Amino acid sequence: MDMFVTTADPELEPPVIMVNTVLSLMAVDYPGMAHKLAVYVSDDACSPLTFFALSEAAKFAQLWVPFCRKHNIQVRAPFRYFSPTAEQPPSAGGGSNSPEFQQEWKHIKVYKHLL
Repeated sequence: MDMFVTTADPELEPPVIMVNTVLSLMAVDYPGMAHKLAVYVSDDACSPLTFFALSEAAKFAQLWVPFCRKHNIQVRAPFRYFSPTAEQPPSAGGGSNSPEFQQEWKHIKVYKHLL
């Protein structure tokens, strides 16, 4: 399954919004499609800022996507999931707030702030 995200102006369409869209799409867990999903970004502005944002997002995705799938996270956009009011992790999809989940949540939240 192919997903296309388009952007044309990094000032009108901030890269953080585009990156969250891409990360959300990558974390979607369609039955039988997880390894067949391809996300393409078309940047008509050829913005270095957009390229850099996507490069950093690719690093973060290595943690984010498995975390979402493992814990059945429903809010897959990191900027929504880690909103400023989210000091404590929301429950995992299965209602689990195990120590393992809490530890992974903290690790990913810290990593996200380093980007």
